[in-house]
Amino acid sequence: MSPDDFGRARVLLGNLEPMVRLGMIDVLAEDGVEVIGEEERPQALVLMAGRLRPDAVVLDLLQRSSHELCERVRMASPETKVILWARDEDAMEVLDPGSTTPRRYFAAVPEGLRSELQRTVQVNRVEE
Repeated sequence: MSPDDFGRARVLLGNLEPMVRLGMIDVLAEDGVEVIGEEERPQALVLMAGRLRPDAVVLDLLQRSSHELCERVRMASPETKVILWARDEDAMEVLDPGSTTPRRYFAAVPEGLRSELQRTVQVNRVEE
């Protein structure tokens, strides 16, 4: 799925802590990103990703199950970018559609997340 008619990235929030999800919704809205859903239960998240086909799914990098969940999301929605994000650390992994190797960031994570979601919008506009 591509960004909406207003050029906003459509993001699904996964297994992040509830307070993190709330804060992220506000921050992403300020950046023009549309959070189309949030779900911490793994099976429900996979089903939502398959049904909604978001541009990106954000998961908690520090949870043990996130890498397995990442693969399940990618199988359900192959064109979706998966971002594994660590709130309290300067680390983030990004799996682009079709890629088998994550890109890793070791810098200011909030800015990296914003940049990655903006890049999602730009890439999808070019591909349309």
